[in-house]
Amino acid sequence: MFWRLAAILGVLAFATVACSIVDDGRVERVNPPAELTDTLPPTTIATTTTTEAVTTTIGLETSTTGVQAQTVLVYFIASGKLSPVLASVAAQYGMAQLIAQLMDGPPEGGVGLGLRSALPTELEEITATPDGAGVAQVVLPEGFFDNIPAGDQRLAVGQIVMTLLDNTPGVGQVAFNLQVSGAEGELIPAGQLLTRADFLTLMADGPFPSTASTTSSTSTTLAP
Repeated sequence: MFWRLAAILGVLAFATVACSIVDDGRVERVNPPAELTDTLPPTTIATTTTTEAVTTTIGLETSTTGVQAQTVLVYFIASGKLSPVLASVAAQYGMAQLIAQLMDGPPEGGVGLGLRSALPTELEEITATPDGAGVAQVVLPEGFFDNIPAGDQRLAVGQIVMTLLDNTPGVGQVAFNLQVSGAEGELIPAGQLLTRADFLTLMADGPFPSTASTTSSTSTTLAP
């Protein structure tokens, strides 16, 4: 009985709020005034969007390649005598690199001060190859001595002989394809073997620099 009574009271309360009785006894539904709805707080649904910044880092690994360099003695002329200076070439150098150092002429700066070369500045290629029997076979272009003063011809030959023999292990003699001048200006027939001792009288007074191998880092690679 109690729950029925409670239900009836609840219905009556609702009817009181939603309806009203007019003068003729009829029941009329009453809508809430517009002013009331205007004052009701609006319902807002807040939406939050979260953006995550994704950072991608690409690591660059640096690797350095060490390149071996060898110091050699290259002969130029100072006051009419053969004088060696230091030059740097790749560790696995050959006679072609030694000839190239000669053809480049004396180094710039203080090291090359007072030095000159008897080799023509504009010249066809000189080739030099070891024959496997301890002899460097040097091929001079035809007309090699045409533009070299007579007094410098022996110095030009001495530059080649001393540079090749001082820097080529296992090679102790040089042979030319052309007739050349000896240390005293004498004529040496083509193919005759020449040694370092044959040009010692053209050497400047020492002391001379010594050679040493060095290691230098010259190549850097970035690897992803």
